[in-house]
Amino acid sequence: MRIAYVVESLELSGGVKVIVEHAEGLRARGHDVTLVTRDARHDWLPVGVPVLEVPAFDRTTLPEADVHVATWFPTVAPTVRARRAPKVFHFCQGYEAPHPHTLHRLDEIDEAYRQRVPKLLVSAHLEPILADRYPGTYHVLPQAIPAPDYAPPDPRRAAPRRPPAVGVVGPFEAPLKGIAVALRAVARLREGGREVRLHRASALPEGEAERTLLAADVYSHALASAAMPAWYHGLDLLLHPSFDAEGFPLPPLEAMAAGVPVVLTDIPSFAPLPHDSVSRVPAGDSSGMAREAARLLDEPGLWASRRAKGIEAAQGFSLDRVLDRLEEIFGQKTS
Repeated sequence: MRIAYVVESLELSGGVKVIVEHAEGLRARGHDVTLVTRDARHDWLPVGVPVLEVPAFDRTTLPEADVHVATWFPTVAPTVRARRAPKVFHFCQGYEAPHPHTLHRLDEIDEAYRQRVPKLLVSAHLEPILADRYPGTYHVLPQAIPAPDYAPPDPRRAAPRRPPAVGVVGPFEAPLKGIAVALRAVARLREGGREVRLHRASALPEGEAERTLLAADVYSHALASAAMPAWYHGLDLLLHPSFDAEGFPLPPLEAMAAGVPVVLTDIPSFAPLPHDSVSRVPAGDSSGMAREAARLLDEPGLWASRRAKGIEAAQGFSLDRVLDRLEEIFGQKTS
């Protein structure tokens, strides 16, 4: 099949990484795959498929293909209107309407979801949110990571280091990421007498508001994708404090594959993670996150158990499952 993924920008984000991995995986299976974007000037992630940079998405710029996959709300309506592929899909990694930074674009979001094209959802919890409002067939894709790329160099380590390093991934400026919640949890750990080091990774530089709340001991800005496994290997614990509107963020899976126990929020998108592979707390509960983190750091047996179960669970989120599903969906006859 000839497949084109239509991507607003290749800037650093987990969502872009997912799209690139899908595209590269389909190309490795023999399909003719292209990424079409308005902004290709980013080198944080090597891209193993042809990239076509265009000034806009329309009939004159989008390549003819068997399948077009629009990957963010601004790309959906233009891709549908271009009519350059008999099959068009909307790949949704999270419903954008609740996001504070897109509130001024609600009309565009509504127009995108009103398009009568099938939706590819990164998490099952999105279907009931969308299906009552918008047309289209809904397909849920399992999330995936290349787990072997994150394998820990010390798989038999049975306890956290002293002092332990606690990691938090994501931009402080994105409210739905809940980074402030995790920083408050780390502060509570320190108030309880635990010497912990805070390691931060973000696409954005450390801002004054974040430093005022809690400055990182190590702040990694815009790390290349290839550098992330080593970053995780330097951790003893990951805190991931997303709120309900998040899709299915990659950092918990990546940390689990790297042998790093995870404390995350009990939100719908994380339901597929085995209950005994992670620690869960209510969204926004910094005290609860600090308590679960303290348990893991103070109990080597529990820490080692979560580490082993996390590695095992992450291996089940394979890219092959996703590619099988995409080939099945893309190959279905249209009515």
